[in-house]
Amino acid sequence: MQRIIDSILSNKDVLVFLILLLFSIYLVIDSNHYHQSKLNSVSNNFTSIIFKKYSSIENYFNLKYENEELIKENLDLKNRLYSNKEIINDTILINLSYIFSSAKIISNNFSYSKNYLIIDKGYKHGINKEMGVISSYGIIGIIVDVSENYSRVMSILNVNSKINAKIKNSFHFGSLEWDGEDPSKLNLNDVPKIAKITIGDSIVSGGMSAIFPENLPIGIVSKIDFKNSENYYGIEVLLNNDMTSTKNVYVIKNIYKEEIDNLKNLINE
Repeated sequence: MQRIIDSILSNKDVLVFLILLLFSIYLVIDSNHYHQSKLNSVSNNFTSIIFKKYSSIENYFNLKYENEELIKENLDLKNRLYSNKEIINDTILINLSYIFSSAKIISNNFSYSKNYLIIDKGYKHGINKEMGVISSYGIIGIIVDVSENYSRVMSILNVNSKINAKIKNSFHFGSLEWDGEDPSKLNLNDVPKIAKITIGDSIVSGGMSAIFPENLPIGIVSKIDFKNSENYYGIEVLLNNDMTSTKNVYVIKNIYKEEIDNLKNLINE
């Protein structure tokens, strides 16, 4: 404390000068409107810069919260879109209900021929095997293993993966498979040459399984091999998804999947 007092006393002339200078500036500004306006202008500019910087920092730290809110909103929209969707086929009315839940990818492989992902939801969150996983842009894969808190997903970038897909606005279906090469492209096999198809056509989920709803986006036709075989096209599909950087995903539960599978098994007996 004594050092502080000694420091003030040793610099008292400077302090007195600064106090008088500030008081003089105040008197000049207070008695002159021009100087007042200039000071206000400078003060406002300085304040606006400070608030702008503060707002930018605040917005940065709010990004995570805003992103989570967007995921929740997207989740709600998907549930509204696919729940109680009615499909009429002649005299048969089928009511399919899908429930979507959000998850995050915590591990992702795409450099092998058989790639898998890990998501941060498990059986305690209501996740089971053979549930579909998608992003906002397309199909990610199918759950093959489940623990209490996590699940393993067979990526569509897996040579053993086969996804039922179709040409949008068409009744022609095929099997979507990966050849182990380019992670941005898959092949749609078994589409007969009687189907009308052109470069740029949209490829969507076929809805012929109980895992994925019909018409989920997958990608677009980027190449057609007319010489692939005598009866079928060789179709290359450019994915909507960037499978190397996807983080936020949705798990799909078809609440009637078991019932549908049981009926299919009876047909195959």
